[in-house]
Order: sequence, then structure tokens, then C-alpha cells
Amino acid sequence: MDKDMNNIINKIKNLTLEQINKNLVLFALIALIYRKGNFYNTFIPKPFEIVLVFIILLTFLDLLINKKFKEFFLSINKKIWIALSCLIASVFIGWFVAVFFKNVPINLNVILEFGNFVISLVIFILILFYTKNDKVYTKKYLYALLLPAVYIIFVLFTEGAQYFNLENNGTFLGLTLNPNIISKILLIPALFFIVHSLFKFQNRWIKIGYIIISCAMVALLFWVASRGGLVSLTISFIFVWLVFSFHNFNWKKLFSSGIILLFIFLIGFAITPQTGKQRVLLRVLYPSGSDASNYVTVKDKPVDDIVSKFIDDKSNNYIFVYPAGEDRFKIWPFYLKYILLNPLGIGPNTHFSFDLKDNNGEYINSGPHNTFLQIWLWGGLLGILSFMYIFISAFKNLRTQLKSYFSPTALALLGTLFAVSISVMFDDSLSFFWFFIILALALRYESR
Repeated sequence: MDKDMNNIINKIKNLTLEQINKNLVLFALIALIYRKGNFYNTFIPKPFEIVLVFIILLTFLDLLINKKFKEFFLSINKKIWIALSCLIASVFIGWFVAVFFKNVPINLNVILEFGNFVISLVIFILILFYTKNDKVYTKKYLYALLLPAVYIIFVLFTEGAQYFNLENNGTFLGLTLNPNIISKILLIPALFFIVHSLFKFQNRWIKIGYIIISCAMVALLFWVASRGGLVSLTISFIFVWLVFSFHNFNWKKLFSSGIILLFIFLIGFAITPQTGKQRVLLRVLYPSGSDASNYVTVKDKPVDDIVSKFIDDKSNNYIFVYPAGEDRFKIWPFYLKYILLNPLGIGPNTHFSFDLKDNNGEYINSGPHNTFLQIWLWGGLLGILSFMYIFISAFKNLRTQLKSYFSPTALALLGTLFAVSISVMFDDSLSFFWFFIILALALRYESR
């Protein structure tokens, strides 16, 4: 025992700064599970940001002491560096234009938005640097993002979610404060396990385990009841089904994989806690109403009563009113027109007081609700083109790796990137660090 302890101590003593930093990055990704608290109000950073500061300092120290600045810059593809530089430059240009030519004021919210964007780019660069020629840590970093799968225990023990304050008004929030954030976080492990459910394993119990976890992950996403999350999940189901089926295509494979995915989706909804089912129905049936007030009136009623009430409600004459009733279908065209009038962008000014009203006649002041529009708004044409180069390069690399070796992990990463990409189309997510982490892993991943 003493010998083993001494070996462990010696290994720790012999760790290089680079090895320490690699493990600190892993710890930072694990710490992402905790996202409670509002920095805008408290100025108290979350665990991830605290660890990231240490990583930045130690990385700079490592580069300085060991003269590795050249290695650092060469570790990332030159074209990616150029795209990143153009993206950052475009945001500063847009910010300059907004402040000096359009008299847009700089407030605390603008500074914090830009700060979160910088953090997203920093973790993106660090992931690329510390996974260079290292497939092991590429997978470790991906596995760290699967940690929210532990929430599936609360699908069976819903009282536990209430006890640990992980649920609010019938919506599962986990260790976050926002259903849109937790839904995007949960999409990552959900797609990972769903994709693995399609592959064959020597031990059939492994496949059954993947299917069980996938059902529970789908139930969690229904419990969160985020429209963007559920739309992303549904489209991603179809995406991974087609990609999987058309590799060495045969009709039996297409049919059997489709049955598995349909089973996961339906069982996921069936085991969703009652509050989650109520939330989903309310969002589908009454999208233009107040979700919180509607829930208060039906929280003690079974889902059948909610449907019956809707059928009897003569003021509603259609059911699936999502495209017609959702404010995003007013916000997106409105912001797109504004973006086209400002080809250089306006910098990190996502939220403006525009004369735009929702279905209730209230003014909307919530940003473009689309990350791609957000980037375009910030950095203009140069910004969106620079980002799209990085974005498309990530998909191209995964496609190349899948052609080389069609592995469950490669397809899972592709499905995850696709799902998160869809979900960020429903929110301003330049501060959603997971998106940039997945992008970096997709660029770096190698199947063999």
C-alpha cells in the first residue's frame, strides 16, 4: 500500500505544467455542471470561470518558461487562426461603428456579453491546444460533458429534484437557472447515448443499458420542456437515424434503427414526470399564453384534463400553433432586416429597445434569439463568414473521420454538434461555452 502511495506521489511530483493544465481543463469541464448564480447581480464567478483563470495563468507560465509560444500557435491550423482573428476583429469593428457613428451606449450588460464571448473563444483555443496529438484527452473532454447524465436518477425519484431545488414550477432546471441552458446541456449526453444505442456490441446488455439511459435522457428533456431543446432533439433523431442507416445501407438496418429511436422517444415521454408532461402540453397547446400562470392552474390536474380543456376552449381553433404563435418568427425577420442595414455589425449589443411587439402587445427586448444572427449582428458580414468557416470545418472533419472509420464516438460527436447547432438557433448563445467546446473537439477528433 505504501509503495503504491509513493508511486502516486512521485507521478504527481513529475507532472509537467502542460500535464497539470490538461487535467485542470478536464476539471473545468466537469465544473460546468454547476451554473447557478447570476454574475450580473452578484459578481461572484462560477467554478468553471475560477478554474479557467488558473488555467490561463499556468498556460502562459508554461509557454513563457519552456519557450513554447511557437508550439502553441502551430498547434492550431493556420486557417482556423485566421478565421478566429477575423471574427474577433469584426466584433471590434462593429463595436467601434456602434459607439462612434450610431451613438450606441456602452453599459455593463454589453461588457459582460463581450466577456462571455471571450471566455467561449478562450476555452475553444485551450481545448484545441491541449488535445493536439492527444486522442486520449480529446475523448476525456467529451466524456466530461456527459456528466449531466447523472440527472436521470431524478426521473425515477422526482421528489429528490424538489428536495435539492433542481425543479421550479414543474420545470427541471438541474444546477442552472434557465430551461434553455439546461436543455442544450442535456442534448450532449442525450445524443451520445442515443447514437450508441444504434450500434451492436458483443455484450447485448451494453446496448440495452444505452437504450435505458437514452430513454431517461429524453424524459429529462421533456421535463425541461424547452421548445428549442425538443425541436433540436426531434430533428437530431432524424439526422442520426439517416446518417447511421445510409452507412452500408440496407432496408433492415433502416427499419430496425428507426424502431429503436421511436421506442426511445416514446418511452422517454411515457416515463417523463407528470409536471414535465403538463409543461409540454401547455407549450404546445397555449404557446402564446403565460406558461407560468397556465401551469399554476393545471399543476394538480392530469394531462387528459388539460387536453379536454383545450378542446372545449372555443377561443383556440388550432392546436399546433408553434410557427404562428412563437415570437421568434417575428424576432428573426426583424433582426435580419436590421443586420442587413449594418453590414459592419454593431459589436456586442445583443439587446436593443426596438419597437417590436409580441402577440400580447408587449415590447420585445430580448435580442435576435439565434446565435448565427447574433454573430452577424455583432461582427457583420466578416464576422458571420469567419465563424461559418470554423463551423463548417468542424462538420467536414467529422465527416472525414466517419468515412475513415464509422465509430460510435465519431457519430455521437457529429450528432451532438448537429443537435447543439440546432438548439443555438433558438437563443443568443455566444456565452454557451459547451457549443465552442464541442466545436473544438469536432475539429480535433480523429477516429484512428
